[in-house]
Amino acid sequence: MNRASKTAESSITREGHSRFQSSSTMETKRTVLAILAFCLLCAAVTESIPVSRTGELRCLCITTEKKPIHPKHIKNIEMIPKGPHCKNVEVIATLTSGDDVCLEPTAPWVKRIIEKILASSKPAAPVPVL
Repeated sequence: MNRASKTAESSITREGHSRFQSSSTMETKRTVLAILAFCLLCAAVTESIPVSRTGELRCLCITTEKKPIHPKHIKNIEMIPKGPHCKNVEVIATLTSGDDVCLEPTAPWVKRIIEKILASSKPAAPVPVL
């Protein structure tokens, strides 16, 4: 091989090598950009998903208690309206023992307890000034 052919071959090899490096670098940049775009898309979608007040996207009450519970054993009652997370109204009572119990919202005794709570939370009627 003569010197001219070695120089030409060397320049072709270097040129091919630099093309390979450019191509490889471009692929890496595209991959990084694709991963970044995917992460941003995931973050945007996650932020836009409405999460119920409880953080669950399903009903909390699987079974409900139908037998009456004496009001003195009930520490707190929470009503969760029906919505996209659950098709039922859920009534969850926290007992003085610390246990949470799901109550049947259509049971007459539960309705009476809820009515009493709602009546006690209404502001008193204004007293007319004479």
